[in-house]
Amino acid sequence: MPEKPDWLTAMFPWRQESLTVNGRRMAYLDEGPKAARPVLLLHGNPTWGFLYRDFVEPLTSAGYRVIAPDCIGAGYSDKPRIDAAYSLAHHIADLVSLIDQLDLTGMAIVGQDWGGPQGVGAALQRLDRVAAIALMNTWLFTDYKGRFHTSARPWTTWHAPVIGPYFLKRLKVLSAGGPSVTSRRGMSQAEARAYHHVYDERESETVTLTWPRSIPLREGDRGWADMAWIQRQLPRLSDIPIQLIWAPEDQVFPIEYANRLKELLPHAEGPKIYDKAAHFLQDDRGPEIASDLAAFLNRTVGPQQ
Repeated sequence: MPEKPDWLTAMFPWRQESLTVNGRRMAYLDEGPKAARPVLLLHGNPTWGFLYRDFVEPLTSAGYRVIAPDCIGAGYSDKPRIDAAYSLAHHIADLVSLIDQLDLTGMAIVGQDWGGPQGVGAALQRLDRVAAIALMNTWLFTDYKGRFHTSARPWTTWHAPVIGPYFLKRLKVLSAGGPSVTSRRGMSQAEARAYHHVYDERESETVTLTWPRSIPLREGDRGWADMAWIQRQLPRLSDIPIQLIWAPEDQVFPIEYANRLKELLPHAEGPKIYDKAAHFLQDDRGPEIASDLAAFLNRTVGPQQ
């Protein structure tokens, strides 16, 4: 696992632990009382645990244990150079391994973007360990596809055999530009560097190419069967408190995705709407969302297991 550079400490002061999941090293931060209720903070593409930096102090101060892993291929975790390492099933299995090795019980799962299907996919395999779920700008279904994912630019262009690798690996449009380009509040150069430096190593951005190609648009696509299984299993979450938190200005997962989740999870609270925020709403409105999340957890499950 690479060493965290000194310049990052001021913005991300927490020590990153690591363990081996399915043969690869996964980095994660683990803050707060070990006996408290764990809150698992799950990122998507092309971010890493840095996305949740504004959540650590509010949640630990409220008495929770905060665990924020870097998915395999992202952040300070191992970055295999092979596309096959990054299926949805692989990511879910990696998360299940983390949950089992840390023996997390009574946990709250928080997922945004790919963190949604990964987190809920893992929850459905370890339902006896789950106490609450919060979902932000994500999806858990195959039966709705928005404009972004069906348009030629940029989405289907990224799927093309030659053009996709050119944009995502040669030009690094996501690994060197995703959060900083879409930020609504404006991002400092230091923050942008923090997000993007983890992909500086040559060929390290393989996951940022594979993730877009893994969003299933039609039956038979990679990930379709896994996502369809998750959708079919959602009724099993009917007794678990769920909160929907949404940035409607997000072009990737706009409010229609929240509406579909509400249909599939009618007992869920929300969606609680945050304006002045785009796809990476944790970055645009982090402190407010963290406060709202803590209030939801305090009201439904509390910090003590």
